[in-house]
Amino acid sequence: MDVQPCLPDPARLVLLGSTVSPEVVWLDVESQLCSTPCPRCEQLSARPHSRYPRILKDVSLLGKRVRLRLTVRKYFCDQADCPQRIFCERLPTVSRPWGRTTARLDTQRHQVALEVGAESAARVLAVLGSPVSANTLLTQPRRVVPAPAPVRQLGIDDWAWRKGHRYGTILVDLERHQVIDLLPDRDAATLTEWLKCHPEIELITRDRAGVYQQAAACGAPQAQQVADRWHLLKNPRQTLERYLQRVLETLKPLAQGLAPAQEVPPMDVAPVPVPPAPVDVHPPSPRQQARFQAVKVLLEQGRSIRQVATEAHVALGTVRKYKPPEHHPGTAAQRARRTLLAGYRRWLSAQWNAGHRSAVALHAALRDQGYLGGYTLVRDYCRQLRLGTLPTAPRRFICPSARTLSWAVLMEDTTRMPLLKTFLDRCRSDNAEFAQVEGLLTRGWALFRQHLPALLPGWLTALTGSGVKELQAFAVGIDRDYDAIRAALELPQSNGQVEGQVNRLKTLKRSMYGRAGLGLLRARVLHRSGRWGMTVTKI
Repeated sequence: MDVQPCLPDPARLVLLGSTVSPEVVWLDVESQLCSTPCPRCEQLSARPHSRYPRILKDVSLLGKRVRLRLTVRKYFCDQADCPQRIFCERLPTVSRPWGRTTARLDTQRHQVALEVGAESAARVLAVLGSPVSANTLLTQPRRVVPAPAPVRQLGIDDWAWRKGHRYGTILVDLERHQVIDLLPDRDAATLTEWLKCHPEIELITRDRAGVYQQAAACGAPQAQQVADRWHLLKNPRQTLERYLQRVLETLKPLAQGLAPAQEVPPMDVAPVPVPPAPVDVHPPSPRQQARFQAVKVLLEQGRSIRQVATEAHVALGTVRKYKPPEHHPGTAAQRARRTLLAGYRRWLSAQWNAGHRSAVALHAALRDQGYLGGYTLVRDYCRQLRLGTLPTAPRRFICPSARTLSWAVLMEDTTRMPLLKTFLDRCRSDNAEFAQVEGLLTRGWALFRQHLPALLPGWLTALTGSGVKELQAFAVGIDRDYDAIRAALELPQSNGQVEGQVNRLKTLKRSMYGRAGLGLLRARVLHRSGRWGMTVTKI
């Protein structure tokens, strides 16, 4: 077998001989260059001084480790004004100066480490015959990311270093579908400086955060801003949820008296006592009550919702939930779920009354009829029949949470609960303000989903004149970002692919257990983006 073509650089190296041991293949190679440039003055020199050997690790061959005994020359530099008198010839296509591995082995290690991480790469490379420690992979030189190509359409979004505490910014080229950079924070100043270095940007898609709006206006005033359509659909539902949190106590009485139609039991099933109806909510614990009072005190002092959340150590949604009511709303009671046994209960009751009271035999018979559930459900149901605790009356309807109601209002066609639809009909007929809010937000929901920019001014005017503080606050936010929102309804660009890149970034970050710094995380994110240069240096 001719090994010469397999050398790192066959044009510059010549194979002198080889030795094969049980674990290592030794290749004796020599440089065949007659002249080489001086690393200081870059003038060619053909006057040799001496020779010396170098031992280089190379990629594995047939599962064996490969070592190169490379003989290189030293030369005199004949330039009188050059401070370098003697130098060693450089072989950049073979290895770095003073390096102990070949360039192609470095590339192999980089590729595997960036794909799967240092620990996993160490295990894989050991199987491939190139053992190396994970620490070496982390401390080895990394490829330098060159300046990105001109960006015409830029997507911006945030990502969490630690959710709720610290965030960064991801920048995506929408035309090339490539991540071009990661920023360590989501401050307006950092993004503004980055945008000023790229005056060629013509369009920016972003979420509706005020920080990104300000940075885009200051750093790239020539660019058309486009709001993210996903957030445009999210905002009306959030506004409706905030309104429902404030008025939910006035809507709960409308749920009284609603109950599903009672099924007629088999004639041979004896009636059993009806247990008391379940409680709507559980009373708050002392800790929850103390937290509620702390939030209320901070709100009365005039603090903003974000300031209250920080000082009281609660989530923003919890502050919004506690803001409207005067008393703690309590914790919703858990609702019973429909089980796989629901369609077979009538048959089981009839069999029980006929004298067949073996749960094992009944379970086997149900399996023959297509029952896919387990034995435990059948056993527990038979126990209820034996103790006489099986309810015959359905549980009464309980008013859902504000979040559930907001989805039911905006997407009523997907609601499968007839009682929920009846409850909404009562709310519309008995509460004129609820009907007004529902009509305006449903109109905006359809406006954003169907991309109808011509209807935006009239809808915004209706929100402002509604007299409902949640809708008026929503209108202020729409008016502040009006141009970007209208562009989102008129242009095809969106932030959808940026969200996909954020999901990929999260996967990489979690695979490193959240311990990667910005340099390593940026290297792994940009690895598959076609942004790598050929220069190798230490960072």
